[in-house]
Amino acid sequence: MGVRFEKEGDWVNSLADALRKSSGIACHSAEVKQGNLFVAIRGRAADGHFYIGEAIRRGAVGIVAEDPGLCSNLPVPHIIVPDTRLALAWMADRFYGHPSHSLALTGITGSNGKTTIACMLAAIFRAAGLIPGLIGTMGVDDGLNWHHSGLTTPDAVSIHRHLRNMCQNGVTHAAMEVSAQGIDMRRADYLAFSCGILSNICPDHLDYHGSFDNYLAAKGGFLRLLAPASPLIVNQADSLCRRLAADYGGPVLSASAVPAAAQKALMYAASPKGQHNRFTVTVQEPFPSLNGSTIPPQSFEISLQLPGLHNRENAVLAAAAALIHDISPTYITAGLSRFRPVERRFNMHRLKGYTVVDDTALNPGSIDAVYRTISSLSRRSLITVNAIRGNRGAAINYANAASFAAWHHKLPGTLIVTDSEDMAPQSDRVAPEERQAFLAALDENRVHYRYTPTLREAVSQAASLLGHNDLLLLLGAQGMDNGMELLRRQAGAAPTPVTPGTP
Repeated sequence: MGVRFEKEGDWVNSLADALRKSSGIACHSAEVKQGNLFVAIRGRAADGHFYIGEAIRRGAVGIVAEDPGLCSNLPVPHIIVPDTRLALAWMADRFYGHPSHSLALTGITGSNGKTTIACMLAAIFRAAGLIPGLIGTMGVDDGLNWHHSGLTTPDAVSIHRHLRNMCQNGVTHAAMEVSAQGIDMRRADYLAFSCGILSNICPDHLDYHGSFDNYLAAKGGFLRLLAPASPLIVNQADSLCRRLAADYGGPVLSASAVPAAAQKALMYAASPKGQHNRFTVTVQEPFPSLNGSTIPPQSFEISLQLPGLHNRENAVLAAAAALIHDISPTYITAGLSRFRPVERRFNMHRLKGYTVVDDTALNPGSIDAVYRTISSLSRRSLITVNAIRGNRGAAINYANAASFAAWHHKLPGTLIVTDSEDMAPQSDRVAPEERQAFLAALDENRVHYRYTPTLREAVSQAASLLGHNDLLLLLGAQGMDNGMELLRRQAGAAPTPVTPGTP
């Protein structure tokens, strides 16, 4: 029993009929429940078509697949579609009652800043007396419960289920991180975004996309997810963001925290005042809000407890999205003034007389942001421990090491490099070619470094070098997640969080 089709109208009708006869949708065979439809997705590590039998044994009453040759003689009906990822997104939206249409959902994409911007928006919504929702790297807040997700952009079924729960829990405004992989894998299709944010673009995820051009094209795919009338908020200071935005047919609101780009931005953040990240946000020209009213030219003050230019950029982008959603500057200021750093996003600590900065810094842009920010911090000496990125390919590790090398020549110090083989999960173990690429870039740039396979030894070496008023950087993604705890044990003392007082 099977249905094949060539036109979208055909498969939409077939899937709609199958949905009416099912109890739910699953795209992982282990998650199939009795009465579900199973959608066979071709993944990087596994092909869902080879799990159709298991899905049926678990109770699947229908199969949606791409390969008719693997669906012959099935005991349940099957539908052959040209793209199961697209079909999954369509079915999830329909099954859960089009939940994204019932709330204001801001989509955020970019190489860096997605998590902080999403959390800033949630803080602003909360300050305005709203119940915010959040989907991103840190997990999912459905307005009532917090859920671990494991992915920056979850699969389409999970997204629509979480959005349905948000609607039931009284959420009216939500922020969602949209990764390049999520865009490429059609996880965010059939979502109704009220507006989009394009934060910045630098090399990342080259292992998946194959080249920077492909990665850039995937980011550009974010534009097709926005409705023609949905505003796109763009970081005016980023040339690649401007390049992508030039192809967008809807309204574009440019925002900047860089003085040179501010002249061409509709909205900008001025340089900070004094030794704190306090600055003025100015709306230079009127622009429409989502309810049709006009946001007039105006200025208001923001005081961040986060340092750095990159966080001023994050704040002005979040403020622009809030204004578009008719959130008063009073609530924007209140929400951002109380905002605390997201876990492992430039977290500063004081420990035994020295300062520690803990940051995920996982691509050239985020590495640059950390070093640019610490360049104005007073210190006796600088020590950096960096965890090589595992399971991300040689290209990004070479690019990361080149960034470290450039900053090492500007801000000399001790660089300790590690595979974190004792702490990184199996899925993030460093491959020999990744290590070789990282170390080769350092060697080519004549950077002296220490290398050790384990994070425990790397932290121990750093601790032995630290003295009063030194600055230690713990940088890296999954491999460095336990770095601060290892340092605490090594020091035998609890670190004290620090609110930075520098721009």
